[in-house]
Amino acid sequence: MQRREAFYSSTEEAFIVIRITSPATSANLGSGFDVFALALSSPADEMSFREIEDGVRIVAEGYPIPASAEENIAGYVAIRILSAKGIDSGVEISIKKRIRPKSGLGSSAASAAGAAYGLNELFELNMDREELIRFSMLGESRFSGAEHADNVSACLCGGFTCVSYSPLKAVSLPLPEFLEYAVVLPEVEVETRAARSALPRSVALSSHVRNLGYAAFLIAGILTGDPDAIRTGMRDEIATPVRSRYVPHFEELRSAAVKAGALGLAISGSGPACIALCDSSSGGGRYIAGIMKDFYRDRGIECVTYSGKPGDGCKLL
Repeated sequence: MQRREAFYSSTEEAFIVIRITSPATSANLGSGFDVFALALSSPADEMSFREIEDGVRIVAEGYPIPASAEENIAGYVAIRILSAKGIDSGVEISIKKRIRPKSGLGSSAASAAGAAYGLNELFELNMDREELIRFSMLGESRFSGAEHADNVSACLCGGFTCVSYSPLKAVSLPLPEFLEYAVVLPEVEVETRAARSALPRSVALSSHVRNLGYAAFLIAGILTGDPDAIRTGMRDEIATPVRSRYVPHFEELRSAAVKAGALGLAISGSGPACIALCDSSSGGGRYIAGIMKDFYRDRGIECVTYSGKPGDGCKLL
């Protein structure tokens, strides 16, 4: 893999271009609100970075995103990194936005984490995992209203990640070979700020204890390869009951997916996307994705689906 690619301008001056891919992610997975996330193998944004004389310039295609660096998530993260690291030059960021904004699939996280990862490579900053996450969180905070690290951690680390906030740490867990995912994204939009503001400010102790048990079972199921533990771990009594109002026919969809063989179905982040975890030997990801697509189309709702094995984090192309 060629990490740094040199090009030449009309004046024969060399400049470096860094090209990366930054994946979609699915946060929470039921019981792990703001703590668990999974990197997906598709969709993914493609981004490229090159040094310019000064400032931050955004060039974008695909799903519409702001062209102003201050209003663009990747641009904002880049501005903060250039300032914090005392870099006098600027950067041009070209983005092929393949992850739909307001989908629940970490579109903003892909931009934020991709920017941090790309600038780290372009300027050889040698930032460690936690520093990359901190800069990525600045973008998430500015545009979603909360400094949450779940999506950006999975985007940077790949696979299934758990995060701690005090101190800030992220760990990526080894996954059982059988684990696949199926995502359905109906053609509706959910504002992340609205979905977060609708959450309860306090929860009953009994609900907290049950959710803590579900989260423990999800981790145990992933580490031991126990499908039944994963099935238990995807339950949720705190965020899902509130956020399900933003997802058309959520309870019926969950019943249909589980009946077809999914281990469980959860709202992906703020929604409206939903993610099923699947056992490849029983109702694998592609099959469950087809079931969910048919479910929505039978009800007159257009949707797209994605399926596969969990994916890697940001990586060079």
